[in-house]
Amino acid sequence: VCSSDLVSVAMVIRWFTALAAWLMGLTAHAQANAQTNVEAYPTRNIRLIVPFGAGGGPDATGRQLAQGLSERTKRNVIVDNRPGASGLMGMAELARANADGHTIGTVSVSQAVIQAMAANPPVNIARDLAPVAHLFRQYTVLVVKPDSPARSARELIQLLRDKPAFHSYASGGNGTPAHLAGELFLSANKVQARHIPYKGMMAAVTDIIRGDVLFACSVTSNVAPLIQGGRLRALGLLAPRRINTFPDVPAFPELGLPDVDVTSWVGMATPMATSPAVRQRLSGLLRDIVEDATHAKAFGVLGLEVAYQPMEPFGGVIQTEVARWARFVKETGLRID
Repeated sequence: VCSSDLVSVAMVIRWFTALAAWLMGLTAHAQANAQTNVEAYPTRNIRLIVPFGAGGGPDATGRQLAQGLSERTKRNVIVDNRPGASGLMGMAELARANADGHTIGTVSVSQAVIQAMAANPPVNIARDLAPVAHLFRQYTVLVVKPDSPARSARELIQLLRDKPAFHSYASGGNGTPAHLAGELFLSANKVQARHIPYKGMMAAVTDIIRGDVLFACSVTSNVAPLIQGGRLRALGLLAPRRINTFPDVPAFPELGLPDVDVTSWVGMATPMATSPAVRQRLSGLLRDIVEDATHAKAFGVLGLEVAYQPMEPFGGVIQTEVARWARFVKETGLRID
């Protein structure tokens, strides 16, 4: 081998060594910047997508979370109501957003159910969204107007038996917990009623109070203030036990009725590509909020039970629930009215 060849080989080795060192430095710099960005998060205002309309329980929940995040980050947290398709339109908007942690959204069992019912759902919450934290459980309560002839769950069932398929029940939309609970309640008690889906539970409640619809099985966050204010009468809880929000309302097992347990969950998610480090930071902030005494009391008034889980276990919840409700819809033939 001639000396000129040896020189060329040595130069190539030195060039590759320098390139490797530069790349290692670049990687370290990027990692340092990423760490700095996470520590500084958020660097601007946050958009919090609530996939239901203003005025209902999900909106009140989102605004309480937004207040807590704003207090802790010193940034404005703007609630963006995106109703439609029982929450799927809002979740589709979340999935399309920039994955930098500055667009987040509340996600619930409603989206797991409705995407199983829809022929072509615009989003798959298990595939297109990244979990941040499981925040709440909430239960389902059977309600009628205050002067309804049904003063108990058993009396309501008797009314339905006396006039099969004559009466109707309301929900805030197809695939919502209210729809699911209504169908389970009817099936368990072998009675019939027509399902009337509304664009949000507040519109449904208005018609119940007016007497246009006989009853609803609603999640507590939508109806708690109305029950406490005497505008609705609670007949029973579709739950295994009584809850603190309504200590005087019996659970179905106490009434000798079939055990229909419709427990809902609520959490927070981001676009799928959002970094785990940013989601971990956000998850910690949310834990501080839901476990803060003042905020926990406000959530309790809405009938929400704090049940925080970090992002990894919550991801498992989403995957399990999507599969569970897909099986349920297939087995029962539950359909969009």
